[in-house]
Amino acid sequence: MPRDYKTRAQSHSRRKQKKSLPGYVWLLSGLAIGLFVAFIVYLDKQPENEQDFGSAVQHELEKLKQQTDNSPKKNAESKQKKTAAKKPEKKEQKFNFYTLLPELEVLIPESETRPPEVRDETKNSRTNTSKSAEKNKRYVLQVGSFQNLDDAEKLKANLAFIGITASIQNVRVNNQAWHRVRTGPYRNKQQLYQNQKLLKKNNITAISMELK
Repeated sequence: MPRDYKTRAQSHSRRKQKKSLPGYVWLLSGLAIGLFVAFIVYLDKQPENEQDFGSAVQHELEKLKQQTDNSPKKNAESKQKKTAAKKPEKKEQKFNFYTLLPELEVLIPESETRPPEVRDETKNSRTNTSKSAEKNKRYVLQVGSFQNLDDAEKLKANLAFIGITASIQNVRVNNQAWHRVRTGPYRNKQQLYQNQKLLKKNNITAISMELK
């Protein structure tokens, strides 16, 4: 009998040890429950925060829209005035064909630089006299005139690329310095026409001039 009591007491103590859990298990369980509750509260409040942020952004966008709508016409008009004022200045300062020296040069109309027509024998005398008078004349093609020397140099290089030799002449017209890009001089209008035709083929405009 004493042995049976001893074995029962041991088995009872073992059952108590199996049923009891360590303290850190309870601590971790409580921590997990607290975190879960906090997460639920966060999710419950999150839509309100997002709604407040979205309404704030929309409010700021409406402010900006009102500010821009107040003066769009003024901005457009000021931009148009600035561009209109700048465009003629750039054209006048950068490029100009007609920087002529009246005491030294004469502008030739385009109709007079056309290729020579086939003439009859009855007009041989006239052609001979015109050729003799033309021997003493010299012609040039002015391709451009710039106030900026770099622009003149670029045009000269472009002409050399298509096989036309050009020179830069520095003159003063109306108390302003100009750099004129020219080809020639040519001895007759036929040479003048041939080079003018080559320039037109490459979309380059030039004016014909006679040197006095």
